[in-house]
Amino acid sequence: MTKRVGSLILAFLTFVTFSTVLAETTEKSENNTGGVVDLEGPFKVFPAGKKGNTLYKKNKKIISKDDLILMNVIEELGGFVYYGINESNQPILGYVGDPKTTFTSQDGGFYQLITENGRKRIYRLNEKKEIQNLLPRSNTASGLVYNNIDKAAFIHITKGETIETEDGKLRYQYTFKIHIVKIKEDQIVHLPNLINDFKSSIKLEWLDVNTLQYSLSNGQKKSLIIE
Repeated sequence: MTKRVGSLILAFLTFVTFSTVLAETTEKSENNTGGVVDLEGPFKVFPAGKKGNTLYKKNKKIISKDDLILMNVIEELGGFVYYGINESNQPILGYVGDPKTTFTSQDGGFYQLITENGRKRIYRLNEKKEIQNLLPRSNTASGLVYNNIDKAAFIHITKGETIETEDGKLRYQYTFKIHIVKIKEDQIVHLPNLINDFKSSIKLEWLDVNTLQYSLSNGQKKSLIIE
């Protein structure tokens, strides 16, 4: 019991000391450089603008990276997506949390997150330097392709259902929608087309800057003009 009480006291004193340091550093910092900066929600960064700094949630450390100046963070799917700047002054997004979640970079500055149970989301750093989840109400965003200039496209599954085909067989059919990201804009354009296929993904491909093609599992292809 004595050891437990001692541990609780030590934890409390550590918390108080850290909170005091944060408060004092905030008061002393000028122009939000080198001190504590309050981010959106319960997050803080300290010391701001310094390589190897740390992101905190409610004074609890989330992550520190020796090779990055950490700038911001959001909470996502069992962990956190963070934004930092590397030694070449390039923006980097990363994920920390569930070790079975993958977070990979895509063309055009986009990132794909996939959890162990198959939830899929796509992120980018937008023009306002905000971490943006491209389709926050969906867990099936995938298949992103970039036209190497000003637009990207990706899909998500809107529903899946068992249907009876013309030959009387029962098959599971997926319904997809295509979404367009204009690099210089924050909003996502949701194309009205509903696309059906019996596989859980369709292939997207840019034929030129403004022509997007999708391919179905039966070999059928269709092109869309995206202005």
